[in-house]
Amino acid sequence: MLSEIEVTSGSFDGIVSRNEHVQAAKRQAQQAALLGSHMLIIGEQGTEKELFAAAVHAASARAAAAFVELDCFYLSGTLIEEMLFGRQVEKELQPLMRSCAGGTLFIQQVGALPLVAQSRIVHACQTGRLMLDSGDELEFRCKLIATSTEDLAPAVEDRQFRSDLHRMLEQTVVWLPPLRHKFINQFGASLGKPLNSISDEAMNALVHYPWPGNVRELRTVIGRCAMLAKGEMVLLDHLPKSIQRARKIKNMPVQDEDSFSLAIVEKRHIQKVLDYTGWHKVRSARILGIDRSTLYDKIRRYNLANPADRIAEPAAT
Repeated sequence: MLSEIEVTSGSFDGIVSRNEHVQAAKRQAQQAALLGSHMLIIGEQGTEKELFAAAVHAASARAAAAFVELDCFYLSGTLIEEMLFGRQVEKELQPLMRSCAGGTLFIQQVGALPLVAQSRIVHACQTGRLMLDSGDELEFRCKLIATSTEDLAPAVEDRQFRSDLHRMLEQTVVWLPPLRHKFINQFGASLGKPLNSISDEAMNALVHYPWPGNVRELRTVIGRCAMLAKGEMVLLDHLPKSIQRARKIKNMPVQDEDSFSLAIVEKRHIQKVLDYTGWHKVRSARILGIDRSTLYDKIRRYNLANPADRIAEPAAT
């Protein structure tokens, strides 16, 4: 496993890490489980947010009840509301808000949750009453655990995320350390060489390189950096020339006529803005002059992906 978190069970005892930031996050999450408070987990893709959520549920007073998961990122707003509150196409499937009553509702990528759905969730949690699209009303008690890859405060300021839901989730906020720090620390430590940071140029080259050798190649490269680095920072010069060139190749203009089509130009421009903001969706949408839901639609349509996620792909076993 590439990250510094080793998982051996679905509980906190099964989450083992030598990273002090992960240990601090674990202690904070354990306290949230005991208190029964709502919770927001913030971290990059691949930082085991779902493992923390499952552990919190297992350690809470609601452990015997349902743990219901909803990932908002690849779903339309209409479908999300239907899954939460509506009558499912398949009659044997009941709305998720009914399923999670008395237990835990785990919402991944909560920033993509439609405002109407946000309002209905807040109302149910605050009043203890849930109204479904079928007209059924029932008593409702539920623990909310949500994840995000970015701070939700800018979305609240832009009124694209409800402040009351944000306040609920802020009862406990757990930040998980970025994956790049895990890679650098772990591989450096395996060679007896402490590596604590990486320069912006080196990181830019790493995330733009296609990594045909997958994680094994990444491990080899970081091992090389550990041997070449004189201090505790990985610099661009420590990387192989092929990876250094990848950063330059990405910016080379394409000369064929297809590259000038409106769709291709839009795709490249959106990718450039996302890369510029570090894939901060709210900020990117503001720069592009579109709303956040439109940005998510275009990310899916053009099959855009955060280059940093390629580094996080787990090694084959």
